[in-house]
Amino acid sequence: MRITAEQAGARVLAGLGRHPQDALEAAVVLEAWGGLTARTSLPLASGAVRGAPAAGGAAPPRRARPVRRERDGDDPRRTREVLGLLATLLATTAWFAPLSEELGRDVAARSWALALPLALGAQWALRRRHLSTPGGLGRLRRDRPLVVAGALLALLVPPGLLVAPEVALPGALLVTWVGGMVVVVRGWGLPYAGALVLATAAAAAGVPAVLDVLAVVLVTAAAVTAAVGTLPVPKEGPVPWSRSLLAGALGAGTALLVVLDPAVEWSGQQPFPVVALLPSLLGGLAASRRLDSVWTVLVAALAVTTVQERAAARPRLARVFARIVAGATARLLLVAAVCSALLLAVLQALPGAGAPVRELVPLLAGLAAFGLVGFLAGLLETFTRAVGAVLVVAAALAGSSAAALTGLVDVVPGLLVAAAAASAAALVPLARLVRHPDRTLATAL
Repeated sequence: MRITAEQAGARVLAGLGRHPQDALEAAVVLEAWGGLTARTSLPLASGAVRGAPAAGGAAPPRRARPVRRERDGDDPRRTREVLGLLATLLATTAWFAPLSEELGRDVAARSWALALPLALGAQWALRRRHLSTPGGLGRLRRDRPLVVAGALLALLVPPGLLVAPEVALPGALLVTWVGGMVVVVRGWGLPYAGALVLATAAAAAGVPAVLDVLAVVLVTAAAVTAAVGTLPVPKEGPVPWSRSLLAGALGAGTALLVVLDPAVEWSGQQPFPVVALLPSLLGGLAASRRLDSVWTVLVAALAVTTVQERAAARPRLARVFARIVAGATARLLLVAAVCSALLLAVLQALPGAGAPVRELVPLLAGLAAFGLVGFLAGLLETFTRAVGAVLVVAAALAGSSAAALTGLVDVVPGLLVAAAAASAAALVPLARLVRHPDRTLATAL
């Protein structure tokens, strides 16, 4: 996450209770209370001073204009992004049965189980490093490690699918899921989804599954190249690798909950494990929309609160922050529950539905709980509570493992146990997060 010039001015005004006298004073405030480095604070401090009234001029207004966080993926773009990602996920489920027939059930199951944590980890890392800042997508082509990694995948996966598809299939899924996210963030989600629909129709018409996957990989690689290459490169640098790799590890850790859960059957014949992820993804969209009010309510309130008023206002702002977080969590669970019920009805109505209700209900409930773990870890990581985020994921993995070792999974889905453990581990970090809204938002900005 990066602070804009307008947000820098609001941060300085909120900290001093007045406009800065010079750039040095503004830079000190941004470094002390905003968590910025000197390299970043000095240019922003100059902008904050230019935006202040001249000496001897009229006194600054008592109320500042509300500040809104800018980032890629704000509505309505975020809605198109999620819909594009859902289309990508649904399209790849069409490969389950054909690939199982061509390559064998074990190969297909192993490929999906390996690709899911790799893809989710790469998505979290990519979002943190570039996509959490305005215009960050254009900066991708200047990031040499990512360019090299993407080029190697684009060069090795296509011939690998022709020579050794059982080895290259995880890489193909990784390209499709991660590359699809880049394309839809660029705003090309609808045409990309249309291309995936055509690929799905081709697979249904009898085109060999390996060739169909190869075509999708080539289209995705070309679309990513065009998406990144047609955007200007912003002046701001990327988020440091330390934070980005931590975010990637957290994303991969949450995906391991699904991969290691014995109740999630990756048979290669049924698409249920992948399709059942849809409710948790939609719940995450609803939760993220609710969390956006943090940046319209709290930042605006802090921008008009002086240092002298801060102590008295803190309990009220902490309650507002807590209600926002609780509301986002409730929305995630509610949307996931409603979408799971609808998905269950659809799956049961399909001709030849192979999975009975007694198997689908625990699976849907468990994957909704998986969405809760990801939400809690992502929330803490976003607000730079790295230790708390690691504790959440570690507690979830420990709870899932304990449920499997003790046989509790025969009674309760392991993912529900993992979500309960993660929620318990998140209580203290979340309490500290909302207790001091000014420090939390200053660090995040």
